[in-house]
Amino acid sequence: MTDGRDDGEFAMVGEVRTGLLMNRLALPSDQVAELLDLVAGERVRARERPVPWAVSADQLHGVDCPLITRSGARPRAIGTLAARVRVVGGRVVQGSTRSVVAPGGDRRQRWSHYMARPGVVELGGRGDPADAAARFLTGRAPESLDPGAVSEALLRRIRASPLLDRRSPFRPRRTRLRWSAVVGGERLRGAFTLVDAELRTVRLRVPEAAGVTREQLTALCEDLALHDWLLTTVARVVERRASDADPAAQDDLLAVVGQLLHLWLPSADVPPGLGGMWEGIEVNPGFTRQWELCVNRLRDELTLRALRGGTVPQ
Repeated sequence: MTDGRDDGEFAMVGEVRTGLLMNRLALPSDQVAELLDLVAGERVRARERPVPWAVSADQLHGVDCPLITRSGARPRAIGTLAARVRVVGGRVVQGSTRSVVAPGGDRRQRWSHYMARPGVVELGGRGDPADAAARFLTGRAPESLDPGAVSEALLRRIRASPLLDRRSPFRPRRTRLRWSAVVGGERLRGAFTLVDAELRTVRLRVPEAAGVTREQLTALCEDLALHDWLLTTVARVVERRASDADPAAQDDLLAVVGQLLHLWLPSADVPPGLGGMWEGIEVNPGFTRQWELCVNRLRDELTLRALRGGTVPQ
């Protein structure tokens, strides 16, 4: 299995943690590349259009822990998680960790066997990958497979970089998007769930005929996590600051307008085989409709504040 075409059925699990880069202004592209130079000898991938982003090379993390299935079985998951950091617009940072879940044998192999399959964990015994991927979203024992912990460790490393001044114009919450995907079956199915103020889950079932790769599935979930965070963050800032008479509150609103609104471009990188997932989310919960309502409210609030102050924002 490679990051090109992944033949046959396979299952994946992962977690994306998204937050604001702790810097007063958007980080320039050359500094973003330096920030994401996390793996010696591996290049940072980047682009400038339509929305600038850059992504680090993968880091591999060895795991040997249970992965609970819906039947209650606890097969050992042995192998490696692939983790990376993505920065969008020099402003938003994401720690993203994922792995293919594959059937293993009854005997544990040497680590050289698992290292030869980067980003794959094998289930011992009769563990079923699709069953384990489904259970991954609904709850885990404390000692079970936890890609989110790896994502969090990567974000802590980024926050400690001397390239960042840690003078963020506002301090929004971070969000966690936990996801699972099973390639197999006859039609695309997806479910996006807001679990609480911080956690979201995405469950995907993708037809094998769609020909999607694990890289494309990962990119889709990172894109979903980005746009959920943007919507959540802007809505919270508007809700909090709209009732705040302090003139400094306007600075937060202006920071949102200047640093986040232009990053909204849902499904820009989604391959044709996964386009139906975004279409479903646009129906329920209706990301773009919610975003437009929120942005209109933000602009109305800024206009009212400007009129009270005797000026109109440009």
